[in-house]
Parts: sequence; C-alpha cells; structure tokens
Amino acid sequence: MATSVLWHGTQTEALELLQALSRNCSCVVTAEGVRLSTCAPHEMLSSDQRAIDGLLFARRIASRLRSEEFHPAQSEVVASS
Repeated sequence: MATSVLWHGTQTEALELLQALSRNCSCVVTAEGVRLSTCAPHEMLSSDQRAIDGLLFARRIASRLRSEEFHPAQSEVVASS
C-alpha cells in the first residue's frame, strides 16, 4: 500500500532538506540511472509523514531552544533565599 507524504514547509526549507539528503544519500544507482536500492533517508521521505513533520517542527524551533538553553530568562535565574 503506497502512502502519500505531503511537505508542509516552504520551498526554501524543501531545497535545504534536499541538499542535506544529497550529502547523506547511499542509494545504489546504475550507470543508466536505475535505482537498485533505496537508502533510509529517501525511504523515510517517501513514506513517513510523521517523521517529515517532526523534522520540520524541530528545524523551526531549534534556534529558540538554543536561545533558551544558553540565555535563560532572568525570572528563572532568581535564587531562592
């Protein structure tokens, strides 16, 4: 049963994902362009909607999480007496 995966990100995000995928692809392709085996990242992109949505979510909140980790709000730093 084939599943349909939809991209919910921007065109720029899609291009950046494809660039990252191309750097990590291990598909086996013949000289004629016939794919003999599909790597795990390509398999995930073509069949796992939840993983794709999770990657997009994590990418979008990464800078906020880094900021919160290394620059906590002053109200959270107040020492108890």
